[in-house]
This record gives sequence, C-alpha cells and structure tokens, in this order.
Amino acid sequence: MRIAKTLVTFAVVFSLAILTGSTPGNLQLPTIRTGHANLQPCQVVGSSGACSEFWYPAGPSMNTLVANIFTDSTAEYVNLQSSFPSIDFTDSSCLPSTCASVNTSPNFLVTAPVGEIGYYEIQYMMANNFWGCQFAFGNSNCGIQIRQGIAHMLDKNQFCNFSGVAGTCTPIDNPVPTTSTGDLPSPDPCGYDASFPQLGPNCTVGAPGGTSYHLGAAAGANGYAWLQAPGSADLNSAAQHFVNAGLAKGFNPATSILTCISGSAATNKPTFFIRNDNTPRIQLGESLASQMCYIFTGAYTTPCTYLNTVEGPITAFPGFPTATTSVDLNWWMYTAAYSHVPFFDDSLYYNYNSRFVSGLPSIQPPNGPCSTQALPTSGANNYMYLCSPNYDSLSSQMENAPSLSQAVALGLQAEAYFGANAFTLPVFEKTVQFAYLNNGWIRAINDAGVGLPNYFTWQNTYNPSPPVAGTIRQGLSRTPISVNPYIASTPPDLYIVNNVYDSLSRPNPLAPSQLLSWMPLLIQQFANDGLGYMAPPQTLNTYRFTWPNDIFFQDGRQVTMYDVAFSYLSLVGSGAFLGAGASSITGITIISNRQFDIGVNSLGPFVLPNLTNLPILPGRYWTNAGASSWDSAVAICTSTGCSSSQYTLTGSTVNCALSCSPFSEALMTVNPAYTTVTFDPIASHIFVGSGPWQCGTVTSSGSGMCSSSGAQSPPVGGSYTLTRFGCSTNTTCLAPATSATRINFHSSGDLALFIWESAGQSSVTINSLSSVVFCYGQPVNPVGSCAHWQQGIGASSTGVVSINQVSEVSLHFNNDWISPFMWVPHQMPLGIGDFPPVLYEGSATLNPASIVGCASPYPAGGYDC
Repeated sequence: MRIAKTLVTFAVVFSLAILTGSTPGNLQLPTIRTGHANLQPCQVVGSSGACSEFWYPAGPSMNTLVANIFTDSTAEYVNLQSSFPSIDFTDSSCLPSTCASVNTSPNFLVTAPVGEIGYYEIQYMMANNFWGCQFAFGNSNCGIQIRQGIAHMLDKNQFCNFSGVAGTCTPIDNPVPTTSTGDLPSPDPCGYDASFPQLGPNCTVGAPGGTSYHLGAAAGANGYAWLQAPGSADLNSAAQHFVNAGLAKGFNPATSILTCISGSAATNKPTFFIRNDNTPRIQLGESLASQMCYIFTGAYTTPCTYLNTVEGPITAFPGFPTATTSVDLNWWMYTAAYSHVPFFDDSLYYNYNSRFVSGLPSIQPPNGPCSTQALPTSGANNYMYLCSPNYDSLSSQMENAPSLSQAVALGLQAEAYFGANAFTLPVFEKTVQFAYLNNGWIRAINDAGVGLPNYFTWQNTYNPSPPVAGTIRQGLSRTPISVNPYIASTPPDLYIVNNVYDSLSRPNPLAPSQLLSWMPLLIQQFANDGLGYMAPPQTLNTYRFTWPNDIFFQDGRQVTMYDVAFSYLSLVGSGAFLGAGASSITGITIISNRQFDIGVNSLGPFVLPNLTNLPILPGRYWTNAGASSWDSAVAICTSTGCSSSQYTLTGSTVNCALSCSPFSEALMTVNPAYTTVTFDPIASHIFVGSGPWQCGTVTSSGSGMCSSSGAQSPPVGGSYTLTRFGCSTNTTCLAPATSATRINFHSSGDLALFIWESAGQSSVTINSLSSVVFCYGQPVNPVGSCAHWQQGIGASSTGVVSINQVSEVSLHFNNDWISPFMWVPHQMPLGIGDFPPVLYEGSATLNPASIVGCASPYPAGGYDC
C-alpha cells in the first residue's frame, strides 16, 4: 500500500465552506458497547459514522513510542494474541475472522468499522512491453485491448464475498474511494468497453462498483469463485481483446483458450508482482495470474510460458523508488493499494497525471508523451509512467477548476476516460477495524478515514500502567522503506516521518475535511493587487501565513520562515513524493520576520488542503551550502534583521527575486546527495524535526539513534524507538511547560499553559492581557481578584506576578489553539474532548480547576487556577 500523495496532513480551510458547508458542532454520545464487552468506548461519532473516543489537540501523553516490525499483518495479530505480546496497538486491520476471534476475548478492544479512504487495484508499468505489445505510456491500442481483456477476467462482486474480505469489501470501478470528500460519483461504467457494451439498470451515473467490464456473474474457476469460467461471455471477451491486441489469431469459444499465439508473446512475457504480506492481495494476484496463464495455455498453473510471477513484501516491489536517469523497466503488473485519499483529486490527479512521473528528456516532448513539468525524482507519485495527454488535460482541468461543482463535472470526465482506457484495474475498497490490548489504554482515536493508526492516537493515547512503563508499543506489519522525507511514501514510512516533522496544518481525525492551523497563527488569502509587491509570474492566488515565535526544532533552534521556504522549494524542486501537494506554487515571498506568502497558479477548491501538508525540515541539515552557512544567515537575521525575499523555481533550480540576503539561492537548495534512495537521515544523525516525537537524544549537533539496526529501515524483528520531544530518555523529561525551546509547541503542558493564559477561555483575549497586567506585582491572595495569575501552571514560584507572567500571556495574545475553530459550543471541530480537558504528559496529570481545586504552587492543584 502506498499513501496517495500524502499523509497525512491538510491545511487550515479557508475553502472549508466549499468542501463541507457549515462547521458542525461536537456530537457527544454516551458510552455504548453494542452488545460486546470489548468494543472501543463510543464517546463520539465521527464524520464516517463510526464511534471513537474524543481527540485532543495536544500530546504526546506517553514518553516513548516503540514501533516493532513484523513480516505481515498475520504475524502482527498472532503476536497481539500471544501470551506475552510485544505490541499494544496494530497498524493493520483485522481480517473478519480475526476480528471475530478477538471479539470473544476480554483481553482486547476493537474499533468500530471505518470506511477506509483508500482502494486496491491492479497496476501496469505503462512504459513496458507486454507479450510483444508496447504499452507506450498508456497510449497504444494494443495496450488498451490487453488491459480491457484483463478487466473481464474476474468478477469483483464475487471477490468481495470471499472469506478474507467478506463483510468489509465493496467493489469499485474507478480509482477513487467512495469515502473521499467531494462527492464525486461514478460515470456510467457500461460504456467503458466499446467492443462489448452493456445494458441494464446499473448503466447510469452513480452506478455501483463491479458493473464495468462485467457481462455476467462469475461461475468460478480453479477454485476461485470470482474467476470467470471458461466459455463464459466475459472470459471470451477477454480472449477477443487479446486477439484484437495481436497476441493470437483466434480463440476457442467453448474454452476461451487462445489459438495461434504470436511468437513474441512468449519471448516478451511480463512478470506479475504479487504482494504476499496482505491476504486479499495474495488471493487477488494469484487468482488473476492463474486466469491469464489459462487463457494462453489451458492450464491454471503459474508461472507459465507466458507469465512470470513473483511474490514478496512491499520492500521487495521494484516499482518504487523510481530512477532519475532512465525509465527502469523492472516491473509489469502489481497488486497495488492506496491509503489516505481524502479528496478525489488525491488519486485522479496526483497518482496518474504525468506531471508526477520521474521526468526525463527521453520521455518528454518531442521524444515522448510525458509532461514537461515532470522532474527527475527517486520518489515519483506516478511510478506507473502513465502519460496520457488527454487524461492529463482532463485531470489538470479538474484540479484547477475554480469551484467544486466544476471539479466534479471534470472529475467525471477524467474517470470515464480512465475507465475506457483501463489504465488500472480498480477492484475494491473496504471498511477497517483494529484490535488493541484492553489493559488500561484510553484515548485511542478511530480516525474517520484510516482507523486506529494515526497521528492523534500516538499523541493522545494514555495508560497509567502500561506493560512497559511510559511506552506505547505500536506494531508495524511491514518494514518502512525510507524515512528520508525526500523518498518516504508508504504508510510505514510516513508513520515515522510524520511523528518527527510538523506540517503547516493537521486534519481533524474524526472529520478529515475540517482542517486546523497547526503551525501558523493565521492564514489569509489575497489577490495579486492586495499584496504590496509584485507577485511571482503565473500567480493567481496567494496565501499569507503569520508565523509564531515559539516553535523550535528538537535541537533547540527556532523554526524560521526560511526553514519553511527551504522545505517547500526543495521538496517540490526535487519531485519528492511528499512535495507533490505543493506543485501549484509559483513562489514563496518572505515579507517580514513574522509573515510569508505562498503564491499558487490555481484557484481550485483543493489547493489549500494540498498546499499545506508538506513536512517542515530544518534547512541547516539539508542545505547544499552546509550547516555553518545556514547558521551564519540565521545569526545575521537575528541580530540585524532580514529584508524581504522572494524565491521561485525553474525545475529544480531556485531563483531569487527582491533581496535574498543572507539566505541566498544556494542556501535554499538541497544537497542532491540527500534526495537519493540510499541516503539515510538516521545513520547521518540529521533526523531532526519540530514534531511531537524525536529520534533518540537530540543535541545541538543532530539527532540520536532511534532504529534497532542503526539504519532507517530496520529488518523484520527490529524496531524504532521514538522519544517524546521534551525527554532525553524514557524517564528523564522536562516538567510540563518549563522550556520554550526543548518541548514540542503542541505538548499537553503547553496546552495547559495556554488555557491558563486564556484564564480558562479557548483563546487569549484582551481581557486576559489586561487582567495579568493589572495584577503585576500585587500581593499574593489565593482568593483575591489576582488569584488566577498567582496560582496554576504559569505562576511564579513566589506567586507574585512578574514580567514573566505578562510575557507568557502576551506571547499568545489574540491566538486560538485550534484556529480556525474555537473550543466553544457550535464552533468546535467534530469530536474534540470537553474544554477544559484533563491532560497527560508522562507522569504528570494536568487537571483543570473545575476538576481539582486550586493550590499553590502548581502542580498541587489545577493547572488553570
């Protein structure tokens, strides 16, 4: 499985009204067990309709996150159910039989079913030769015929009834989850195959999945109920398509076996890579391979004269990473999957538009059909090398449509063109449930799109007496390939990467289309004539970000706007998988020491959510100019200030407009050696971010060690050990909110401090600031009008309000912790816990004054006294 575009994070929504309408209030329900003693408590229902516990915009609650690696999901669940499991949580959903098994034991909790925002499909390497047919990047007629033929070989409806997925599987005909935001319907799938058009009640827009390339229900073959039988209308259609492609002269209609097979079909046989670390994909791949062998040979034996098969885990699939000097023709077919497809453009545009191949002159005009905007990269989104000019045009128009309704209309056209050309074979989507230990864990978040393994589970979940003190033990059913942010793309990769690095925004885990400002204080939208400077060429829209001064990297250095600019320029300029969402940028302009602008060349409804999901990297570790040069530029800006700067990209080249001193183009350029598949940020001790979890003990010279092997991709049986930002070890941690530079800016302690600064409100207003100023130097009186500022988490050791307390309140004046929402009724994001919350940070329990009476000094009483 691969993340579609990215993970994981989205932006503050100024286009939220377009995508979701009005902001719903918090929906709270009583704890419901639905007849099973071991179902996860139901405190709230997310946008998916599934129960979850409340989430909180802070954490982590525990000191250590250990991720133990298994061969596959089966091994992970065997371990979970063993007498002495080494994990508390799973990252793979349980098969129906496994869910049923753990449901009978009080030792486990099981999450409610969630419609996963992902899908499963058969993919083709479009630059390769199949049985003597050059697919020509998806543009050859023989390639279309072959792919249409393969689409007729199985019955997706019957596949969804097999025991491995029954009850969790829904067939699909388009490469878009039905759970994606935007309500993109299916086009009429009955016209996808012009050679064998279909009729019936499902031949309409919005048709159910499993309709396309389906002339009749499968009778089964070779023990697989979903295979079309020899002599059936569908398998004969498949044979005819293969004949039309030139692979054979004819076929026997009684058996569907090809006759007079072309000699080049045997000498150019493709290889089918079948993932063996996921049961449905094994079944799908092995059955389809046997069907292809049958149609050539009359036997369901694999491999065969006309087809090679290879089975292996995700780390063995040769399709990603991609090559930067040539098209690597090392695969043909793949049992693929995508997760995290929150908006329909995440797949239709970012996965299949040729702008996102690894771009090379040999495949770009005039030599080939792939986009001239594509850059050579080791982390291409479109690793299939689908380069269809017509599809590119439709998907680009969809992505840049000025309204959601226009995007939907163009999305329908893109889907129809995709389906008629059978660029991939979408098969199914599914609902997911996850099991975890029922031994004291609370606040395990059932994300509305992905279920249990998500950013806020690792932030919020807490256990006062876990099996390993202070530790979350997370299972990984597959080995991460890379945690290098220029290469990372699979879910295991991003589980680690997105815990170490922050991004500009985060989605609400229970309503992914609601987006929170995570790093900036404020995001505004401007037309070009309101900027006060000349916008970069081709700019249609500009987003202005107001930056706080209290975000620090784990090495103690402040996160600057230049780090943000470097991250965007280098990730987009290198063609990194995680940079694809910002491909619309025209330039980045640093206005002052607190504001910067990002210009974009699109007015589409998806721009901002896609734009703000990139990881923010510390430029000093990744710049081609070297860390000392970066530090010198920071020192100049700190002492004398920096003038306005504007940066644009020409391919991978950073250009400067306005003044770019002291942060020159060279400083804003990534070391090219660091963007390769072989570069290891853990072994090189530069795996440093500003996120909630850090890699070992981070010092001013870099990160520590957080991999059992000392490398970024430890083997099966190995692990990662991440430490809460604020701790140097599992037991050596700073007290909550006691450091401005060595604790994560969204820590539980900092949230408690923020609530104290707001005097128990959801934002720091002029009333708080006026009140603390009035109380400056006043005698301590625990029941007087200044009692709040003289007690609680932000008070001084003497209780007397000093310049420190005034500065603390001033720092967050006019801020809101969950912008653009507020933590008040009817303005809250869906599923957030009650305000003020009980918070946990390691051994500290942070109680609001409404729960525990105030006392001095903190922490004897409530944090917000």
